[in-house]
Amino acid sequence: MQPIMVTYDAVIIGGGVIGLSILRSSLLSGYNTILIERNADLCDGASGRNSGVICTGVDAPSGSLERALIRDSISRVREFCSAFNVPMRECGSLVCLWPWDDDDEDEKKLDVQEEDLDESNISNIHERLKRVLHESHICGDRDASYLSPEEVAGLEPALSTKCRGAVHIPGEIVVDPWLFPLALATHSREIAMNAGRGNDDVIYTGREVVMDSSTFDKEKGLWNLATRRTTYDNNSSANKEGVEDGTITSRCVINAAGINSDMVQTSASSVCGDIGALPPPTFEARPRRGQYIILAEPKEEGMQQPRSTIPTRPIQPVPSQFTKGIFVYSTLYDQIVVGPTAQDQSSRTDTEIDEIVAKELAAHATRVLGTKSEYSKVGEYCGIRPGTSKRDYQIHLHYPANFITVGGIRSTGLTASLGIGRHLVQCLLPAIILPQQEVDESIQQQLYPTPLPDVKALALQYNERGDGTVLVGGYVYKVTHPLTRMGWDARTGLAS
Repeated sequence: MQPIMVTYDAVIIGGGVIGLSILRSSLLSGYNTILIERNADLCDGASGRNSGVICTGVDAPSGSLERALIRDSISRVREFCSAFNVPMRECGSLVCLWPWDDDDEDEKKLDVQEEDLDESNISNIHERLKRVLHESHICGDRDASYLSPEEVAGLEPALSTKCRGAVHIPGEIVVDPWLFPLALATHSREIAMNAGRGNDDVIYTGREVVMDSSTFDKEKGLWNLATRRTTYDNNSSANKEGVEDGTITSRCVINAAGINSDMVQTSASSVCGDIGALPPPTFEARPRRGQYIILAEPKEEGMQQPRSTIPTRPIQPVPSQFTKGIFVYSTLYDQIVVGPTAQDQSSRTDTEIDEIVAKELAAHATRVLGTKSEYSKVGEYCGIRPGTSKRDYQIHLHYPANFITVGGIRSTGLTASLGIGRHLVQCLLPAIILPQQEVDESIQQQLYPTPLPDVKALALQYNERGDGTVLVGGYVYKVTHPLTRMGWDARTGLAS
């Protein structure tokens, strides 16, 4: 870390996919920014327990900031993955209606003219699917279309024949959920190195900002952030120098602490002095538990799993205003994921597996996939989504305190990460401070950086190292997402 007399433009609290995206965007714009993560490894919270499905925002509230940032982000996801060699599958998804779905909402008729849906067989569409199709068209997916049960069976032969029809949303993508944020981290470090930061890193793990001991100088507009070590990370040899408990000076604090974002703002407001400069948060974190199981079909040694027995597209139910429901989909490593659940809980840390829920997920998979193939459970995991008491992102700029909170990102963080990073840097951060250096051509050219190694090479290195880590760009990263780990352990699909 640089000497404490250095004044940073911004310090980002939180090393999940959102914090990493903001870091990359700010560095590309010429800001002198660093990121601090209290865990020993990046993406070891909600970002390490998501689904890996890039969605189009059809279930986000119309007119919300969430939907706007999802749409901005997804417009650039393909270019990003291509530039960084992040594996992805552009497959779209199917929103399916099943006989066991609750039909209570059938009485609510859609206030839209049928010709607006551009469907010749609109009269055959179930009312709930009609609403999904309408919302898809509203949010920009004009290619979304209705599929009859026969068309669903032809498109996804792995599914049960009990499907009553579906809406095909072609814009959705399956990615490797760990390699995506890894690309953000490696690019951030590459930008800093090429910008002349030398050996000074921009990502520090195993550290935390102690807000209760920090201060804000309103006259100078500077935060003096108290920090302390929580643990040594996998790059401890690089981080031991200059990381004793001390103070970091910054012109801005960006609170991307996930499920704890409300607590961070509460602590910051208590030491800020003037309550008008930084009020307590207007939202309350509401941890929502999301449990998954991972299935695989037994196969002979050396034989690839036949694609006809696994769904290519994410299969999801009709979403409600509270949840997208339980997905059934295949990873890039030919394993089948079933989840997540959506159960509110008071604990922000409890990710223990509920065996009853695991059995319910397995039963759901059997209903959706029918009896066309035998699957065995090969893994499971549970994450906590950083939802709040409100149905939109809680991204707020508090100018007098030079403080930005990025909260309430819930389950769409991976999808919207690129949009959130750009929104922070183009719309909010300049209101506090303009970049201290002019962005020259060399930084702009870094939009096309060094790509990640091929996934097969990473999986091979991961297995050879045997400690759950890989070495990329001179830094050691722990593979924190279960879907990537299990795929690389099994050496199936893209990892074979």
